[in-house]
Amino acid sequence: MRHNVKNILCGGAVAALLAWTVYTILKEQTPGQLAQALLSADWRALLLGLPLMALFLCCEAGATWSILRSLGCPQPFRRCAYYSCTGFFFSTITPSATGGQPAQILAMGRDGVPAASGALDMLLVTIGYNTAAMGWGIFALFAAGPFTDRLGGQVGLLLGVGLAVFALLDAAMLMFLFLPGPAKRLLYACIALVVKVRPSLDRAGLEAKADAHLAEYRRGAQLIRKSPDLLVRVLGLSALQLACSYVMPYVVYRAFGLSGFSVGEVFALQALCSIAVGYLPLPGSAGAAENVFLRGFLLVFGDALVAPAMILSRTLSCYLVLAVTAVILAAGRVARRRAGVPASARPPKTPAKRPAPASGGCADQT
Repeated sequence: MRHNVKNILCGGAVAALLAWTVYTILKEQTPGQLAQALLSADWRALLLGLPLMALFLCCEAGATWSILRSLGCPQPFRRCAYYSCTGFFFSTITPSATGGQPAQILAMGRDGVPAASGALDMLLVTIGYNTAAMGWGIFALFAAGPFTDRLGGQVGLLLGVGLAVFALLDAAMLMFLFLPGPAKRLLYACIALVVKVRPSLDRAGLEAKADAHLAEYRRGAQLIRKSPDLLVRVLGLSALQLACSYVMPYVVYRAFGLSGFSVGEVFALQALCSIAVGYLPLPGSAGAAENVFLRGFLLVFGDALVAPAMILSRTLSCYLVLAVTAVILAAGRVARRRAGVPASARPPKTPAKRPAPASGGCADQT
């Protein structure tokens, strides 16, 4: 019952935000003017977005390929690319991207990857992704300093909260990874506080779950000590992955034949907008991402083009990729059925629980 209420509230919030977005767009221009602006874009320039988003998916696939090899359960790169598509699709359609990682672990399990190894892969990918997002965010604060004053109070507040959430999550994951003793004491102290507030909770059960998560982090630390360059490779691939997403508005900017703002400025603005909505518990940051784009990029595209630019940017970085990954997953499902994969080869329905990523789907694009 509680799960259904959560889904209804989430769906209602997304619907309200999308309705507000449509209202904001149509308040400023008619559907005819909007269509005319969209058709005025240079579609040859927009085609550059396709290889960029393919590279976005391949970067995570490369990180998974490296991690699974280090764990002794290597998979072909094409299968790692399939896992990446799985993660993108389910992260985009579930709140806070909570469905992506369990779906990826299940997909790995069908190929014989132990659930513990799949969970460790997701852990290291998440650490790399969040660390890269924080790094780009810090860069963006310096590179797009003048823009921050023009984002407005609401977006500025979201940005501040987003940076704080990303920083806390990243610091917590790194502490759990490299400082297990203090991490355990901190977790146990938090559990004691929560149980004091809600005495009905099972303290022993919560501590057992905390120990299981800490054991996963210990395995990650052991793997990094064994392959010290692994985390560097994962972080580098995550930084490139996010760069493919953050540069998308500049592709649209050039497609409209605009000039005056550098690729670094537009890139940095996108990084800030993505962080502002990345932690929101909405599927693919839907609704919030569009509204933040309309406000944040108004100075760059102007009144007449900011809405068409938002539509093209979100289509290239989110909706088109969502459709492509859906087709890939459907094709994979059909192929498994035709191959007659036995039920015994499938992993348990409930994968190992692990922290959900802070970033939303849709390439974290706003």
